[in-house]
Amino acid sequence: MIDNRHYTVSEITEMFNVEEKTVRKWINEGKLFAVQLTGTTIRIPESELQYFYRRSQARGWKE
Repeated sequence: MIDNRHYTVSEITEMFNVEEKTVRKWINEGKLFAVQLTGTTIRIPESELQYFYRRSQARGWKE
């Protein structure tokens, strides 16, 4: 079964213990894929979050 969970920027900041501007920077730089729903509302899919986490561990990304 595929997990269709999507996370907010706020939830990602708590998971990675970083500021909102850092998460938005990751998104803008293409390091973290996000889906824009409406206007400024964006969500990060569970599958992308897992992929990002594995890549960031391998590369040592923090900011």
